This record gives sequence, C-alpha cells and structure tokens, in this order.
Amino acid sequence: MDLLVGVLVIVLGLPLLGLVSLKVANGRLQRTGMAVWFVGSPALLVLGGWLIHRAL
Repeated sequence: MDLLVGVLVIVLGLPLLGLVSLKVANGRLQRTGMAVWFVGSPALLVLGGWLIHRAL
C-alpha cells in the first residue's frame, strides 16, 4: 500500500504542485510561486521516496 501511495505522491503530486505554483506565480506573487515550487518539490520527492523505501 505504501508503495502505491509513494508512487502516486510523486507521479500526481509534482505536476499538481507545478500547476499551483504557475497559477500563484502569474501576477504579483511571482516569488511566492517560485518558493512554492522550490520548497514543495523536494518535500514531495522525499515523502514519496520515504513511502516507497518503507514499502520495500
């Protein structure tokens, strides 16, 4: 179960985070959108990798 959740976090979470950061970056909050991406993408990769590692 953790393996599936970990893969889904990486496969679905990163594109969704990219869309959210692009939506936030349009307009006056450009730096906030970049910060969301630069903080959120490693966090999602670590969370997904940890779940996959725990499942194996």
